[in-house]
Amino acid sequence: MYKLQPFILNLVNPFGTNHSVTTQRTNAYLEITHLGTTGIAEAGLPPKKQNCYFTDYDDIEVFFKLFQSIKPLEKYDGFEQFKQTPYFKMEDGEAKEFLNSQLSILDQISNDPIHLASKSLFECALIDWYCKKTNKQISQLISDENNEKLKVPNKRNFYTISLLDNIDEVISQLDVGLPYTPNIKIKVGGDLEYIRNVLIGVYNKVIKGNHNFCGLLSIDCNSSWQPETALKFLDLLNTELIQIKPFLYMIEQPFPLIFEKEPWYIVKERYLEQKIEIYADESIKTSQDVVELQKVVTGVNVKLEKSSGYRGAVANFIKAEELMLKKWVGIMIGSSLIANQAINLLGLATIGGDIDGTLLVEKSCHKVEEQFIWHSANSEFWGMISLK
Repeated sequence: MYKLQPFILNLVNPFGTNHSVTTQRTNAYLEITHLGTTGIAEAGLPPKKQNCYFTDYDDIEVFFKLFQSIKPLEKYDGFEQFKQTPYFKMEDGEAKEFLNSQLSILDQISNDPIHLASKSLFECALIDWYCKKTNKQISQLISDENNEKLKVPNKRNFYTISLLDNIDEVISQLDVGLPYTPNIKIKVGGDLEYIRNVLIGVYNKVIKGNHNFCGLLSIDCNSSWQPETALKFLDLLNTELIQIKPFLYMIEQPFPLIFEKEPWYIVKERYLEQKIEIYADESIKTSQDVVELQKVVTGVNVKLEKSSGYRGAVANFIKAEELMLKKWVGIMIGSSLIANQAINLLGLATIGGDIDGTLLVEKSCHKVEEQFIWHSANSEFWGMISLK
């Protein structure tokens, strides 16, 4: 019934962050076949990083054995928490019963961080199975409003350029993404001179002299800044990088994973004065994380693997909405399958996300077609995506 296997992905360009550089990734791929229908899913597995990325493929295999050892509960409702919301409305029947029985196994396993990506993999495959069995789109199962919003191109999609020692190589990565989107996410560390140089490189290549430029920039710090770094960067934006400031939408996860929050209150206030958002990413796993970070951020980046699947991701979005925080959909590096999973959530996002795996991974690695449309540079909706 369940079939788990490694999913080897070759990358178009070396992908660097402040803790690793990779040219290949080993993700996890799962199939579940029941009653003549097969559901599929993928989990993105970045290199392990303390307090941040907890799971590799070997851990997924250990989880699989644990899953197989647990008996399902009777009359279980895996969507109880959403009963008073517009999300996950289902019709009674054999498909719903099977889905809930399997979710009851998942929910008996702890939400220890090492299990989150595995739980997401299994839940995404199960929900894919359910929606195929009931002839429903996953985006519609999440909510009718979410599905309707995805039919029109009003969500921005960002392409990520990675952190490498050679800035010319970094800037050359734009050649892959620009035909699809002018919205650019830039991976950085804590070196302000590097950040200055890469931003000037991006500006010179795509913005300078282009009066029709309609894109936005995002800086992804991957937990590498201290409060003083953030404030010094703001000074740079108001002096040497003043020409770039109008295009900068957000700073993502500037703070470390374990940090004292109070100094970051001032950072948030200063950035809000300049109309620049601060989003949390790696720090967001549960809705309680959203609550605890509300005073230092203006938004949250929600990923399926960090949230333990669709249910956890939607719960995070609900909490963010309650706290008046902005919402973003992100992905781990993955194939078109991971992108298809993430697009199902995009209708819940405030501005959009970085669902760019199909541009980062070589075409020969993709198992399925994209279920969404990139609106190209020749379109009035350049940089937006919508469901096919």
